[in-house]
Amino acid sequence: MNSKRSRVFGVAVVVTAVLWCVSPLAFAQESGRGTISGKVTADQGQVVAFRVQAHNLDRRLWYTVFTNKGQYTVPQALPGQYELKVDMRGYDSQKLFVQLGPGESKTGDLALKKHMQAGGSDTGGDDEGGPVRRSTGKVEYVNSMEEIFPPGPGLDLMRENCTGCHATGWRPMTKEGFLQGIEKMTETGPGYNPYVLALGRTRFNKEQKDMLAEYMVKNFGPGTTTRRLRIDPAPIDEELASKSIYVSYDLPADLPIAPGGPKVGADLVDGVISAQDPSPPPGNFHHLGSTFISPLDGSIWHSDRGSSSILRLDPRELDAGTRWKVFPIKGDPYVHPDGVGVNKQGHVFWAELKTGMLGELDPVTRRQIRHALPQQVGALHEVVVDKDGNVCFDLIYGAEFGRLEASTGKIHMYPTVTPDNGLYGMAVDQHGNMWAAGWQKGTINKWDADTEDVKEYKVPHSWGQIRRIGVDSKGTVWVSEYSTGILGSLDPETGELTEYKIPFNGATPYDAWPDKTDNVWMGDEAQNVLIKFDQKSRKFSYYPMPQPGQSINKFQMENNNTIWFGTRGNLPIKASVHFYPNGYTADAPPLP
Repeated sequence: MNSKRSRVFGVAVVVTAVLWCVSPLAFAQESGRGTISGKVTADQGQVVAFRVQAHNLDRRLWYTVFTNKGQYTVPQALPGQYELKVDMRGYDSQKLFVQLGPGESKTGDLALKKHMQAGGSDTGGDDEGGPVRRSTGKVEYVNSMEEIFPPGPGLDLMRENCTGCHATGWRPMTKEGFLQGIEKMTETGPGYNPYVLALGRTRFNKEQKDMLAEYMVKNFGPGTTTRRLRIDPAPIDEELASKSIYVSYDLPADLPIAPGGPKVGADLVDGVISAQDPSPPPGNFHHLGSTFISPLDGSIWHSDRGSSSILRLDPRELDAGTRWKVFPIKGDPYVHPDGVGVNKQGHVFWAELKTGMLGELDPVTRRQIRHALPQQVGALHEVVVDKDGNVCFDLIYGAEFGRLEASTGKIHMYPTVTPDNGLYGMAVDQHGNMWAAGWQKGTINKWDADTEDVKEYKVPHSWGQIRRIGVDSKGTVWVSEYSTGILGSLDPETGELTEYKIPFNGATPYDAWPDKTDNVWMGDEAQNVLIKFDQKSRKFSYYPMPQPGQSINKFQMENNNTIWFGTRGNLPIKASVHFYPNGYTADAPPLP
């Protein structure tokens, strides 16, 4: 943290601590904040850790809390008009409107009704995770990846190359259809960018392609049973959940949706690009792909896929109309921005998935540079600024490390050992070594700052799908094994890999990011929970997410161990989210 900001923050903490010790009510009255509390009842089922949302319509802020024994409390709420509701799948909630004045305490009781589907089956059994590949045929729920992908000729080839992207299998197709799919993966790449080859550097001969297609049609072709991993409910501790609070900042109401722009790789007809991308691919909504806390002033930066913009949030600003600044990315209608980072000078860097460029913004002058890579080899995914100001990045398709050197302004690139390794999440350790998660082929990858050599470590239980990676204060590397519900740790000195199975079936850990005390945090999409792993006790704890269907792909940690992330996916509330796992404390007071 910047030293000047540290002094200011330190004074704020001391003042807050004094007020907190005097009386919570005195603090609320002094600051103009109030309290909303009430009871939640349901006509069916037990009310356990139910999600209560209080939307301040004047400040465009959401407070999300959870019930304890049927009661909820929204503490330290800013004055204004509120809309209150419970948001739990399977239940319909009434909405209450409450006007909260400075220092007031208001009550809002909420009654729920269980809703039923046609035919009498309730809908509460749906998982609260992201999209699941649907099937119109018979579905069988199983306990392991080995049951989804049974033994047979072609399995080893598939596990090595395919399950990193296709961990749930495929929609039913004929052998010819599967062969066309293999051709697409090895020759033309994903639909939004044909230059981005998923497996374009991995050698497949005709016999191997035929073997893969035979395996696919046998196990996933027409008439086969669709197999899905069984998802067990996460064991929620209501006492723990009810202490936490999420504060969510609505995105600007007038934030536009970017046009898709010319299709990359389309033919030119009479000098004009013949095809246009949809607006924007792959979805017409705002999607915050990454989050970063500025080391300069503590502002929060997000990339937004929907508007093809970089967004800055001042979390201390009360005025909803001025707390956000929007920086549309110049030069292309749509670039699919993803990873974002900020250096000590306050310059913001972002990764572009569609164009394969590295963006740079000076927020003061609004000047932008979109750096072209030395090679047009794939799609940039993550950006991390190291201790010396070098801007490190990785390529999800193309499978390379890259670094924009602070001293020379030159970009250097370093390919992975295994082709098409699909580098996804990224971190830099205390020595400047780059680490990246091998999403497609299930590896941990290291670029050595001293030797500039790239090394990989196999993760045998991952089935690919290593999404994110983090490094703790001791230099231990942590990875999320998404498909198998495992948190992995690598000792970089010995190369020893240790795996911790999340103790329920169907867990899908996304990030693996240590906080300031080396607890490791993950977002579990299928269970709709945040997971904390305590390294000392080797225990997992679970916190419900702020809305159903939430998927958290990237965390950023404040020095007080509160957590920032952005709304990902087409959800009702599109916001920047600040999570207080222990509620408000003297070290972690409310910001706005």
